[in-house]
Amino acid sequence: MALVRDPAFWRRFSLAIHLDEEAKGSNEHKDAHLWSCLTTKCRDNWIRKQRQKTKRTLLCGFMIFLILALICAAIVVVILWLKSRNWFKETPQKSN
Repeated sequence: MALVRDPAFWRRFSLAIHLDEEAKGSNEHKDAHLWSCLTTKCRDNWIRKQRQKTKRTLLCGFMIFLILALICAAIVVVILWLKSRNWFKETPQKSN
């Protein structure tokens, strides 16, 4: 069986178990309050975190792509500059 690698999953799982145990030992008013927290506030917080994580991943991916493109462009410019200065041509060596 594969393990879940998302640490947020275990936090939500632990919260659900904790709320379930508290709900079994409490009255109707506390029970409604606990489960409303699990279904609205905590879930919205999890959704917001997932959206932030997706945005951050996309931003980092774009930045990495941009940096690599700039490095490649700089290499091409340097090679063209060196070629225009005839640095790639072999110079004949003087023989004695």
